[in-house]
Amino acid sequence: MSVNELENIKNIFTKLGLHPIYLEHEPVSTSEQASQARGTQLKQGIKAIVIIDGKNQWAVIDIPANRKANTKSAATALGWSKKEIRMGTPEEVLEITGCEIGAVPPFGHKTSIQILTDKMIFENTENAFNIGLRTNSVKIPTNEIHQVFVSMNAIEGDFSKEQ
Repeated sequence: MSVNELENIKNIFTKLGLHPIYLEHEPVSTSEQASQARGTQLKQGIKAIVIIDGKNQWAVIDIPANRKANTKSAATALGWSKKEIRMGTPEEVLEITGCEIGAVPPFGHKTSIQILTDKMIFENTENAFNIGLRTNSVKIPTNEIHQVFVSMNAIEGDFSKEQ
C-alpha cells in the first residue's frame, strides 16, 4: 500500500549520499513491537504523529518513540490555534501520508507536509523508523537523519513530553 513512500525515502537517502540499513520484519503496529523487531531501544525509534488544525493545515511531529507529542508546543511553533489542533484520524493519515498509522515515516510522505522534529531525537547515535510499510524499517546514524531533516526544512524544537 505504501511502496511509493518506501521508494521515495530510499531515493532521498541515495540523493543525499546516506548509509541507511534497511530491515524487513514481521508486521508491527506499535513502537514497542517495532523496537523489538529491529533490535533497538525504544528511545531510538522515531514516531511520526500527524496533526491538523482547524484550517485544514497538516504537519508531522517526529518524536522519540518513548515519548508523547506535545501538540501545544507544535501549535505554537506553527502559529496554529492550540484549541483547534488535533491528531489525524486513521483515514486522514492514510489520505495525507499514503501510509497506515504505525507505518508513517518521519518524512517522504505522499503530500508535502511541514515537519517538526523533537531535539531529543538527536541524543541517540542511531535512529530507526518504519518506512511506509509495517514490515519495513530503516536504521540510520543520527548525524545522517539530521541531514535529511535539514534538507526538508524541518522545524527543530521541544515537541515531546514524557508518556
